[in-house]
Parts: sequence; structure tokens; C-alpha cells
Amino acid sequence: MTMEPAADGARAADRTGRTGPPGGGSTVQKLRLASGLILFTFVLTHLLNHALGIVSIAWMDAAQSVRVAVWRSVPGTVALYGAFTVHIALALYRVARRRTWRMPAWEAAQMALGLLIPLWLINHVVGTRALYSLFGVQDDYVHELTLLWPGLVQNQTILMLIVWVHGCIGLHFWLRLKRWYPTAAPWLLSGAVAVPLFASWGWISAGRRLALAGERRNNLTAEAVAWSDPVIEATKTGYIVVALVALIAVPLTMTLLRRGRGIRIAYADGRVVRTTPGPTLLEISRLGKIPHASVCGGRGRCSTCRTRILSGGERLEPPDATEARVLSRIGAAPDLRLACRVRPKVDLAVRPLFPIRETGPLDVDAERYRWGMEQEVAILFVDIRGFTALSERRYPYDVVYLLNEYLTAMSGAITGNGGYVDKFIGDAVMAIFGMSDGLAAGCREALAASGDMARALDALNATFAEQLREPLRIGIGIHAGPAVLGRVGVAMGGHTEGLTALGDTVNTASRLEGATKELATMLVFSKAVADAAKADVSSFRTSEMSVRGRSEPLTVYAADDPTVFAGRPKPRDAQRRGTLWRRWSEERRLEETL
Repeated sequence: MTMEPAADGARAADRTGRTGPPGGGSTVQKLRLASGLILFTFVLTHLLNHALGIVSIAWMDAAQSVRVAVWRSVPGTVALYGAFTVHIALALYRVARRRTWRMPAWEAAQMALGLLIPLWLINHVVGTRALYSLFGVQDDYVHELTLLWPGLVQNQTILMLIVWVHGCIGLHFWLRLKRWYPTAAPWLLSGAVAVPLFASWGWISAGRRLALAGERRNNLTAEAVAWSDPVIEATKTGYIVVALVALIAVPLTMTLLRRGRGIRIAYADGRVVRTTPGPTLLEISRLGKIPHASVCGGRGRCSTCRTRILSGGERLEPPDATEARVLSRIGAAPDLRLACRVRPKVDLAVRPLFPIRETGPLDVDAERYRWGMEQEVAILFVDIRGFTALSERRYPYDVVYLLNEYLTAMSGAITGNGGYVDKFIGDAVMAIFGMSDGLAAGCREALAASGDMARALDALNATFAEQLREPLRIGIGIHAGPAVLGRVGVAMGGHTEGLTALGDTVNTASRLEGATKELATMLVFSKAVADAAKADVSSFRTSEMSVRGRSEPLTVYAADDPTVFAGRPKPRDAQRRGTLWRRWSEERRLEETL
């Protein structure tokens, strides 16, 4: 199956914040996706029907009558068997076009399971729909359970798992870069485990009860059996031949036909791969064991396999519709191509722009931000006012202690409201909200965090009242919109690069934090934040600000008391911090005396 393209950097950002239409791609990809979804729907309803056996066989037959009315109608039959034929044909076509068997483990597992499904499914299809249509054999649950229990339990279980796992892999790699998927993934995984578990429980339990009650019934006739057995064997043999042709004969023939027309692909790091024309540039990299990123598995659904053609690009065929769409979306330069779509026929010099590490497998779910992806989020900046002057009159140790207390309090307000601390910049903090919960929730959380920061500041000022000549003051700026989220930095000593946000939204949020000085207020947030959070702004001052890079002024709101947004007060150990501060101060005074 296919999946949505990921945003890969600042140039990949779609200003509308959208990631493209679902199912976008070539006609072949759309057909594969549509046929796969139809088949998955059929399998899901079939397994849920089995699960009703936990209750009774009557419930199973009642639900089966509804399913039969849908799938055995003329439209249902055309949709189901058309989808099955198209999906299998496209799978064999894709296998036949491969020029190397090097591929990620998940792709190999999905392909192997997909090729096995028809072989295991032939008995089931012929024994149910074919015999019903040709000989009138009623394939109700009593009949089916009589045949399956107990002799065919193993076959039925293996078939169910092969089909279900293959479908779930395809569904996962289609959905995994959709914005809502990380939040929904744990629930979907629970469902993916529960469905086959309850289906097996249902039909096996029903089969046992049927046998114990002595109500088994076999509707097969001698004529039906005499016809079905040779048909099943012939169909299996034919499919095996077709599959072997796709797996071996076609790739081997194409390789022999191209023998003698070898091409040379030189990589920027000095490695060279020699091959015959035919495979894609991505397959050539895999053939040469050269790490080459491909989040979507080489389906032209993302741009992580993008490659700069250093020489020979003028002799390549122009991009097809799928590649042109992706390249246009990311604003690619003329010398950039997608490795999964280019099939070189001439010598090339290339440089993949997103090389993956050779020290381990690519884990897109754990490191989906490594490539950079666009997402609408809320960005918050908070900074201490006049901290430089405050630090000049104190011992460095005292400043560090006070700063750590302040940063701990601000970080607690951020993480306590679902935010992510992006970075500390001296006495300033940058935070991201809404990465997993969406923009609206992120804006509400950011405003709530600003209220908790104000409360935390009051607690700090109360604790340090005797040591501070004047209370600490902070400025908070919040803006919302599309930002490119990615892991930026060099991984050293086993430490992972930090996740950060880049783009105009970040710059604007920083500008709003600075505007708290101009507006003499504690919090400044944009109209985008207020609209997304559905905040009541009637009591706040409204201003228009000019922001660099924006043609129109930005509407902002100034809040002198952000605690109106705060959630329930959180317990703080102010007394303990005060004791530690007094002990620290006494030690400093003692050192001065000595």
C-alpha cells in the first residue's frame, strides 16, 4: 500500500499546512491503495463476524446474512473480486519489475505474505463462493464449522494471520506519516491484536459447541467435491507458475537482455556500483549496499530518497507525473531527482541528500523527525527581564542556582501542560506545543502554560523576596502556525540530536516575546493562537504589529495577568526551596567574612 508524503525541510513546507490529498500518486498507486482498502474492509468484517461465535452461532449467521447481501450483490461482487484481481496483478507486476532483492525487512515481509495469500486462499474461495454459485452449496456457519473443526484449525489460523498481518503492514505504512496517526497508533495496534484473537476465539468456540451438541452438518455433494478438487489443484499450480515467472523468469530475462550494456553509478563518497540498465537508482544503491533513505519504501510518496545528479542528468528521461508532483511540491532544483523513480540507462555521478546511518536499521516511527516534517504547532518563548543587570551584582554560583530554580519552574509549567522544551537560550526557554494533540489543543496548552509560569514566578519571587532587590519579571510570546520539525545537530557519544522547530512561526513567536517590553506586559499572543484555542480575548489589549517577512500586520493580544489561562494550581515545594536558598546564602556570607 501507499502512504502520504512527508515534508522534508523548509522548502517542503506547504504554506497551507496540508500534506496533500489522501491517496495522491500515480494511477497504479491509487489502484493498489483502493483495491487494498476494499480487501481490508472485507477481511475486517469477516473476522468480526467470526468473533460473534463467542456469543452464539445464531449471531454469526445473522451477521453473515448482512455481509452476504452486500458482498454477493452485483456491485459487491464486482468490487470484491475486481479488487482481488487488481491487487494481485499489481503485486506480481511490481515484483517482476524488481532488479534486486535487497529491501527493508518490513517490505520483504509484506511482499512474501502477499504472495502466499492466494495460495492459501484458493481452497477457501472455491469451497465457499464457487460451490455456492455453481452447485447451490449453502455455506452457512454450521456447514463451514463442520468442515473446519477440528481438522483444519491450523490451516484456517495460518490463512487468517497471513492475510491480517499483510493488510496491517500495508495500512501502517500508508498511515504512519499522517498527522493524527502517532496519537491513534496505540489504539490501532490494540485493535490489530484484538481482532484476530477474538475471531479465533469466536469460530473455534462455536465449532467446539457445535461438535459437542452433535449438530454438525456437511452440505457438500459428491458432484461438488468431484468438481472442486481438480479445480483447486489446477488453480494452485497455475498461480505458482505465474508467481515463479514474476519472481525469477522476468527479472532474469531482462537482465540477460541487457547484458553487455552495463552502466556505472558513482557516488559522491567514492563508491561505485556497476549494473545493467533496468533497476531504479534506489535499487542500485541497495544492490551496492549503499545506505539510501526511502521512508515510503520506494513508492514515490515522499522525497527522502531525493538525489542530486552530479553528472549525466541531461541524458535521463524526464520525471513522470508522480515524480514531477513530488519535485514540484518541494521546490526541487533541476538537478534533483527521486531515486525510486529514476531508471538510469547511462553512467551517472550522484549524491543522495538524506543518507541513512549504516550502524543500524532505519526506524521511521522512532526517528520520523530526522528527515524534517511540517506540522502546525504552537511555539512559546519566555525570557527574564533585566537578568543581565541582576546577574552582575551576584556571585556566579548564586546566579546559577537562581537560574536553575527559574528554568526548573518554567520547564515544569511547560511539560505539565503537554509541551516539549525545545531549548534553553541563556535565561530564555523555547517550547513546542501540539505535536501530538493537534494545533487547537496545543494552543490551549501553551496559554495554560503561560498562566502556570506566572504562578510559578509569583512563588519564586515569594521565596527569594529577601534576596532580590526587585521581583523577577518575565515576558512570554506565543504564536501558532506551520513549522518544520526535525532533529538538528550531530549525534555524539550515543546521544540523539535534539528535536527543534524551524520556520516563520518560530521567528514570529520570538518577536512576540520581545514585544512584551514594548507593550509593557507579561504575555503577548497572536490572533492565530486565540482563534485555534477559542480563547475569550475581550478583556485584553489588541495591537497590530509589523513582523519581518510578513506583508500584512499581525494582530496580537497583550495579557498583563496570564494566570487567567492557568489550570488547577499545582503543588510546589516552595518551603524546601526557600530553606535551600537561605542555607546557600549563609554559606556565601560566611565565605565573604572569612
